Amino acid sequence: MNLKEDLLSFHRDGFLQIRSVFTPAEVAAMRKRAETFADDARAKGQVFEPRCGETVPAADLTASFGADVLFDPRIQEIAHALLGKKPEEEIVYFGDSGIMVGGSGRGFHKDNTCRDDASHPDWQTPYTLVRMGIYLEDHAHHSGGVKVRRGSHLVADVTTGEIVDVPTEPGDVVAWSLRTTHSGHALRVKGLPFLHLQPRFEVRLPKSLAVAEPCRRVALFMTFGVDDHHLKNYLGKHTDLASYPDNYLYKSWLYNSPDRELANTAKARGCRIIHPVSDYGTLHDSKERPPGGFIRTGSGKADNYPPKGAEALIRGVGKLVRAVIPSA
Repeated sequence: MNLKEDLLSFHRDGFLQIRSVFTPAEVAAMRKRAETFADDARAKGQVFEPRCGETVPAADLTASFGADVLFDPRIQEIAHALLGKKPEEEIVYFGDSGIMVGGSGRGFHKDNTCRDDASHPDWQTPYTLVRMGIYLEDHAHHSGGVKVRRGSHLVADVTTGEIVDVPTEPGDVVAWSLRTTHSGHALRVKGLPFLHLQPRFEVRLPKSLAVAEPCRRVALFMTFGVDDHHLKNYLGKHTDLASYPDNYLYKSWLYNSPDRELANTAKARGCRIIHPVSDYGTLHDSKERPPGGFIRTGSGKADNYPPKGAEALIRGVGKLVRAVIPSA
């Protein structure tokens, strides 16, 4: 891989597609391993509460793949480059990764600590937390991939930026800043490959007009960063259980692998593993089935994005229609 020319694109657009990182054989093996782990986790009830039919095991990728994905030299090369670090310089992994199988949830959002306040420290300096997605099926010609807004990592709203349905193929890696506006499970419209819809319109699109997903969607996600104030703020949000008691990341940390040998592999690749809480990994080998057959999660403070431009117009028209036709 030669990422030097891609760095400008990443910093300009807030996302980057790196093609053919993994071979077809590796993709097939990852799919089998991820599906097996997810199915087993669902049987044990060690999955997050499903919102839209998805299966998301509580544990991170170290529990399902060991060091094989997170600390693969190719993944580490990408992470180091996007975070502005030389291979011998340190980046950090803090237990934020996972598997998602199936599902249909969509909606534009950001993943950083403070998404809607441009005066927050998140928005004062270049952001140093990067998320990667590995989608194990074809989303260049089928629905189910990730949708982003180009350049949205530079603004504290979710309405700015050209909409792009990232055309990933098996073996590709997509990376984006946690400040980048994005949505999962993008729908492609039959006969209109150039049309990239807002998620709010996707949920209303008749199934007969949408290109189907090629098979059961399986995606792997992982986050890396630099040990700085952005990481401190991000971890602070997820360790503040008084303000965010049911946050998914804290509960994931409990089920993650506490294997200390992973630290040696990571260190050899220029990555330091951080355990943000003292009870990290304490439920890793638990046989106890959670009540209801899943792990309950909740939301933190709701984001507040004042509508503007086209978004304000759409909401205004919708409000007018509902006033005239109450059932609309």
